[in-house]
Amino acid sequence: MSQFTKTVMEAVKFFLRNGYSSREELERWQSLIRQSAEGETSDDYLGMVSSKLTQSYEVQVSRAAALKRHPGISRFTINYLEPKLRTELDRRILASADLIKLNRQKAIDTTLSRFSGWASSIPSSDSIALNGVQGTARDTATHIQKSAEQVDYEARRVMIDQNHKLIANIDNVIATSNNAIAAEWHSHWRRPGYDYREDHKERDLKFYLIRGNWAQKNGYVKAGSSGYLDEITQPGEEVFCDCYVTYIYNLRSIPDDMLTQKGKKFMEAMSSKK
Repeated sequence: MSQFTKTVMEAVKFFLRNGYSSREELERWQSLIRQSAEGETSDDYLGMVSSKLTQSYEVQVSRAAALKRHPGISRFTINYLEPKLRTELDRRILASADLIKLNRQKAIDTTLSRFSGWASSIPSSDSIALNGVQGTARDTATHIQKSAEQVDYEARRVMIDQNHKLIANIDNVIATSNNAIAAEWHSHWRRPGYDYREDHKERDLKFYLIRGNWAQKNGYVKAGSSGYLDEITQPGEEVFCDCYVTYIYNLRSIPDDMLTQKGKKFMEAMSSKK
């Protein structure tokens, strides 16, 4: 639990116990809440995001887990591309930190607004009416505390989503640098509890041509029934999309309906030479 959340809870308990006594007292608690929120600097979140995404980067690049989605690509290639991939990591860290900061400020302002409106509506402690509003006041206080707790929750959500985007962008750099021909979509719609998108489920195991690839330029391949990869949203592009694609780099792995007559003849000629 963050210091911001703790301070909000203390403020709520104070007003439940003492009621609203003066504007000065309300402003004092508003100031304490604001100070605790500002005490958690953007550098703290930058460090948290950096640690999480760097850990994922190490798995995908340094330990070469990304190669599972790029059959035929070597570990040497990953090492060669590391400067480009490291730049993508740095970009993703900064973007994540900015987004968390923006969401956090919005949540803080919302919490302060709700708290001020709630606290100023509670009768003073010497009023008999205070006893009568305790139940409702506590329900409202719980709602206020949840909005404060949302700050940490949203930060975690951003990191999860940005991690998906980091992995997808690492894959994109590798695929682009190595002239991938096509991509096969994989959805996690079978995973229990996964909130999949229906259109992403429909893409599962379908092949999409990468526009302008070397094989297309040579007349060997064409778009199949699913079309081009750039005609749909990309893996990780939509919020909390956990889909991924495996990339195709050779004609042997291309579905037959995506091969042109020229491509089929080329494959036959290659087979006859073996």
